[in-house]
This record gives sequence, C-alpha cells and structure tokens, in this order.
Amino acid sequence: MRIAVVDKARIIESSFAGILKARGFRRRGRSWFRTTSSGEYQVINLQKSPWGGESFYLNLGWDPAVASGEFRSENSCVFGLRAENIDVIPSIDFVRPDGLAARDLPGIILLDAEMSSRIPEDSFVKQLIDVIVVPIADFMDRTPALQDLVPLLTEKPHLAFIPVREELKRRGFTLPAM
Repeated sequence: MRIAVVDKARIIESSFAGILKARGFRRRGRSWFRTTSSGEYQVINLQKSPWGGESFYLNLGWDPAVASGEFRSENSCVFGLRAENIDVIPSIDFVRPDGLAARDLPGIILLDAEMSSRIPEDSFVKQLIDVIVVPIADFMDRTPALQDLVPLLTEKPHLAFIPVREELKRRGFTLPAM
C-alpha cells in the first residue's frame, strides 16, 4: 500500500514522536525539545516545505540559556542547523517500480513527498526510523552540550556563526576560521 499524501505528515510525525519521547523529548507542534543531562537545551524541528506539497526539512538546535521546560524554536537557538549538513544520516538504496535500484541516494530524501510516496508504507516507516529518526536521536544524545559539537564545527567551520563561536570561546574552545 502506497502512502497517501495527507497521511504522510502524520506518519512522519508519529515516527519521530515515539523515538524522541523515549529519549526525554517533549513535543510542541512539529518540534521536540528537552533539557539534556548537561543542563543544556536541544530542539528537533520538522519543518514543512514552504514550496507546497508534503515535503519536510529537519532542523536541529542547541542553546545553553533556555530554562528547563521552556520552549525555544531552533532558529532562535545559539546554534542551529539543517540535518542534511551533518554526516549522520546514511544513504539509501531505492528500488524503482521497474525493479532497477537507485543506489546511494541521500537518506534525507525520505522526507521528500514525491520520493516517500513511491515506497510502500511499512517499508517507508522502517526506513524513516532506521535512516533518519534513530541516527538523529543518537546524534542528539552524543551532543548534549555545545562543546560536544566542536569536532563537527572544526570539520565544517562554515556552520558556526558568531553566537556559537562566542559561546564556545567563552568555554575555552576556538574554532577554525570560516
């Protein structure tokens, strides 16, 4: 059974909700947020594409200054980025209706309405959880504080804008120039 476009958002949201709730995230709309074991704030946002359809983007945010239980959107955090800018979502193999396989497609493509509508629902949910939800949840678990992002930001300094650079410098970390 193929996924109807109207059901896609519900399926994606519920796939995220189950995994993230078990990891201590609370939900607000299409965002999940928590205070980490280090006392800092994280948020994961499933953003509907402004270009119509049922495609989504996945945004992540960290902020040390958000009080426990408070909500702040990822774009208001000290550091935020799109999930496709990090290397935690693996590639997928997609078997086309003609039986040919398209190999090494970026896994984030599962959030694209056209692509996901071509996959049977049970296979889509399994791939979504295995390829996007669990790797992102694991990444958030590995980065409970801003300083845990230093290896990523050292490798990709163009992701670190002034607010996160200043906060990390205050904590004794200097990042390479952009």
